[in-house]
Amino acid sequence: MLLATSLDRGVMLFDIKSNSSLRKLLLKNKSSAICWNPYEPINFTVGNEDGNAYTFDMRKLEQAKMIHKDHISGILDIDYAPTGKEFVTGGFDKSIRIFKSTEGRSREVYHTKRMQQ
Repeated sequence: MLLATSLDRGVMLFDIKSNSSLRKLLLKNKSSAICWNPYEPINFTVGNEDGNAYTFDMRKLEQAKMIHKDHISGILDIDYAPTGKEFVTGGFDKSIRIFKSTEGRSREVYHTKRMQQ
């Protein structure tokens, strides 16, 4: 399985074994980061330019499973901890935030003068 974001606000799921597109999801804003949950491989999280991270179950793409808020501008990158219970995001607001995968608000935020450059 392969995940990809596109400039038309899409998130696509591809089956690399059969070399075919499985599903496409259109969001309200463009996405710039995406990451699979390593512990629950049916779930993935998308970082969006609206400052939110959206967690989806690949079997139910109609609605986000969880919306993670706190960035004040677009998210640039996402990565999960090996346990799948937490993930980190970096955003245009020059902050790094740590989220629990089951909660909508970040538990920690980091920003320094060096990140402001």
